[in-house]
Amino acid sequence: MKKLITFLAIGILAVTVAACSSPEETVFQVMEDAASQENAFEKQQKPMNKLESDEKALFDEIMELGMKEFGQIQKLADEALVNLDERRKLIDKEKEALEKSKEEFQKAKTELDKIKDGELKKEAQKLADLMDERYSAYDTLYSAYLTGLSEDKKIYELMKDEELSMEKLEKQIEASNNAYEKVQEANNTFNEKTEEFNEKKLEFYNKAGFNITNDNKD
Repeated sequence: MKKLITFLAIGILAVTVAACSSPEETVFQVMEDAASQENAFEKQQKPMNKLESDEKALFDEIMELGMKEFGQIQKLADEALVNLDERRKLIDKEKEALEKSKEEFQKAKTELDKIKDGELKKEAQKLADLMDERYSAYDTLYSAYLTGLSEDKKIYELMKDEELSMEKLEKQIEASNNAYEKVQEANNTFNEKTEEFNEKKLEFYNKAGFNITNDNKD
C-alpha cells in the first residue's frame, strides 16, 4: 500500500509592533513585511492536504479493482494524474510566495548595522541567519516534493498499461514511498526552523521593549 504523507508547512508568526522610530523597529518591521508575503504560502496548505487525501482515495480504489475493470482503472489513473498537476501548481505558488518573502527579508539584513545596541544587533543577526536556514530548508522541501510527484506520476502511468506486472508496480510504489519519506524529513526540518524563528523573534521583540500584538488567528 502507498503511504499517505500529510504535507503541512508552518507559516511565520505575524505580529504588529507599536510605532516607534528606532533602527530596531525599522529592521523588524521589514521582517514583518516579509512575513506578510507568505500569506499566499499559507493559503495553499488546506487545498494541498485535500488533494493529497483525494489522491490517496483514488489510489486505494484502483488497487481494489481487478484487471477485468481495466477501463475504470484507466479513468481513475487519469483523475490521479490531474490531481498531481494541481498539486504541482499549488507547490509552485508556495515557492513563489517564499521567494517574495525572501526578497523582502533581504532588506532587513541590510539594515542590521543601524542597530546601535551590541547585544540586540547580535540577536538580530542570529534571527537573520535562522531565517536563511528556513529558506534553505524550504528549497530542500520543494525539491523533494517535486520528486515525490514525479514518482507518483510514474505509478499512474504504469497503471494504464494493461500488461503491467504487480512486481513492477510494487517497485514503483516503493520508489514513491521512499521519495515521500524524504519529503516528510524535509517538511519536519522546515517546520522546526519556522517554529524556532517564531520563538526567537518574539524573544527579541520583548528584549527590545517593543509592544507587540499577535496578528495570527487560529
